[in-house]
Amino acid sequence: MEKVAFVTGGTSGIGKGIVKELLDKGCIVITCYHDNEKAAKEMKQEINNDNLIVKKCDVSNEEEVIKLFKLIKENYGKLDYLVNNAGTFIDSYIKDYNIADFKKVLDVNLIGKVICTKHSYKIMSHGGSIVNISSHLGIVPCLESAAYCAAAAAIINFTKATAIEYADKKIRVNSICPAFTPTLLSLKGWNKEEIDQKLKDTPLGRFAAPEDTSKLCMFLLSDDASFITGENIWINGGRLS
Repeated sequence: MEKVAFVTGGTSGIGKGIVKELLDKGCIVITCYHDNEKAAKEMKQEINNDNLIVKKCDVSNEEEVIKLFKLIKENYGKLDYLVNNAGTFIDSYIKDYNIADFKKVLDVNLIGKVICTKHSYKIMSHGGSIVNISSHLGIVPCLESAAYCAAAAAIINFTKATAIEYADKKIRVNSICPAFTPTLLSLKGWNKEEIDQKLKDTPLGRFAAPEDTSKLCMFLLSDDASFITGENIWINGGRLS
């Protein structure tokens, strides 16, 4: 029977790369987007695979997530893989941060993962797998991104806590912390000088590519990683800070 996967925020960047990898493995893939319908349609046309289902869903809205999981259960009867990838950012210094904006970042980046993880349990197959996409900023924070850094760090520990709880169904839960990966979203958060410095600080002399994360994600989802759970893997090109 085909594996069924749900990838949040899979219409661009790292999420899109993960969706493609799963489809290449023959999985049925459900992905969602928040509000960029144009990008969703373009992605659907580009990939052109009947096993891809694209739905609009705000992962921070529990009712919308419940409806989407209901659809997955009704159509496929199960869920094998969950990849919590959706995220956003609003940069500001802590002393200037609008608390509503801070909460919005936490709602999408952290609470959205909590909601999807919560509702995946009942329909996830025995021996299923969850991968949470965090960020290197959850390990080494930076200026002007306090909300993003806080959410990324929390995801790592949430992953470990979930791995303990979900072990009763042999569901494995791991997280990935990609280093700076040039995507349409991430490029908005850094200026050229900062980006150039990041490259200089990376011993392997290049930035992370979406494929670096997507291929690791495939390994963690697969049976090849059947004894790995509660782990966080930092993809950093040799950077230690």
